[in-house]
Amino acid sequence: MSAIGFDSCFYARLDEFSRSLNHVLLAAEAPGLATEEDWKLATELVRTLVTQDTSLLAASSVAASLTGVLGQKPVWAGVAEALAARKLDQTARRELGALAWSLDDERTAVLARMRNA
Repeated sequence: MSAIGFDSCFYARLDEFSRSLNHVLLAAEAPGLATEEDWKLATELVRTLVTQDTSLLAASSVAASLTGVLGQKPVWAGVAEALAARKLDQTARRELGALAWSLDDERTAVLARMRNA
């Protein structure tokens, strides 16, 4: 696969997780704004940040690109539990907000690579 093809596929993965995470964050304020798939993807991404073990290749590749930026935070386990329970406290929302920004930064970097290729 060419570099532009890889980046294009990776950008789509980042975009999917970013949109789902944003929907989940909005749903924390106004329930019903996130679909079941949004909750599933957000939960899978955070669980992958915790354990680096997932059945979703997409979550694994996205988490791997963010690990250097986010580090191995002990708080991710609690955030994963909050997502699974669909009860996001202030700490979970803050950490998910930081994750959303990191996803957007990574998405911007991939888009710049594609444009400069």
